[in-house]
Amino acid sequence: MIRKLSAGVYTYLPLGTRILNKVINIIREEMNKSGAIELFMPALQPLALIELSGRIDAFGDDLLRIKDRHKRDIALSPTHEEVITDLIKNEVSSYKQLPLILYQIQTKFRDEARPRFGVLRSKEFLMKDAYSFDIDIDGLNNSYQKMYDTYCRIFERCKLDFLAVEADSGAMGGDVSHEFMVPNENGEDVIVKCRSCDYSANIEKAESSPIVSDDNLELVELKEVSTPKMTTIKEVSEFLGIESNKMVKTLIYTYDSKNVAVLVRGDHGVNESKLAKVLSGNEIALADENTVVKLTNAPMGFAGPIGLKTQIIADQAVSILKNCVVGGNKADTHILNANQGRDFKIDKVSDIRYVTDGDRCPKCNDVLDVSHGIELGHVFKLGTRYSEPLGAK
Repeated sequence: MIRKLSAGVYTYLPLGTRILNKVINIIREEMNKSGAIELFMPALQPLALIELSGRIDAFGDDLLRIKDRHKRDIALSPTHEEVITDLIKNEVSSYKQLPLILYQIQTKFRDEARPRFGVLRSKEFLMKDAYSFDIDIDGLNNSYQKMYDTYCRIFERCKLDFLAVEADSGAMGGDVSHEFMVPNENGEDVIVKCRSCDYSANIEKAESSPIVSDDNLELVELKEVSTPKMTTIKEVSEFLGIESNKMVKTLIYTYDSKNVAVLVRGDHGVNESKLAKVLSGNEIALADENTVVKLTNAPMGFAGPIGLKTQIIADQAVSILKNCVVGGNKADTHILNANQGRDFKIDKVSDIRYVTDGDRCPKCNDVLDVSHGIELGHVFKLGTRYSEPLGAK
């Protein structure tokens, strides 16, 4: 059905093209039924247009760029929010022309670092993208629900066992979005779903009920121990015979030329999407080794919160830990029986971790299951994310 030309680039053979056209026809029929109007936008767009929305950095190296013979910077479209907003700014002159939903089925380009899974993660791909323009929030909510329902009809007609999950908006922007997923153990997306209620989300968005502390546990005196060349949670856990959920990882991040220490439990991972929101949407990055050494007086792998002279943000699961293991801020050293409040101060407690299998549902408190899936589609409430910077009023 398909043949690979190069990494992430494929030819559809006659049979593959017939199948593709059947899917396109289903999508077009359902989009037209919803009242959306089809158009076709160029794949080439001025880089300056994307700069107006501030998304150049968000796309990073995924954005394919070229120069024309006049040395003007052009992007091969990864998506068309800026182009459609610029069009509407110049074509719609009255609120009486709204609401309006426009869509296209067109080739997109993204310079994926690791193209994989055939056409599921490729550099050149066909996508249906739709854009709604409304007078107010009520109109936005109505358009969002209309597209949500349309996607459901499309996937039902394709006989797919799909799931709509709460999602993080990522580079697109906005504050509400849903992804449509097909559960599949080979999928690269991670789904969190409650066993009892209707709660489901992708791993970037998923939340869980707060972990309850053991209030009866007595505080024990600090004890410094030697952990020679043991820089990972696994190594220290095995050496000390202490479970990783009784340990704390201290990670140093940078944002706006500032440093922040981030604490998560040893068996948890930092969710950088959540952390960025806690830091008011700032772009964040793990600090380099020189910064870590300067801040902690220790090589990487031995950072800890005790005596740290910087802002400390801790995940909720860390805030209730007692007698935990932390880095000693000294080479080859860890500290046992550390307790927040007594031994170190947390400046802010927030949900900044990835949900794990067996966590509790934030809605009904039953068990959450973590599985894999393939993303089929995504709907976003973008609000004025693009209309404001591009001057579409």
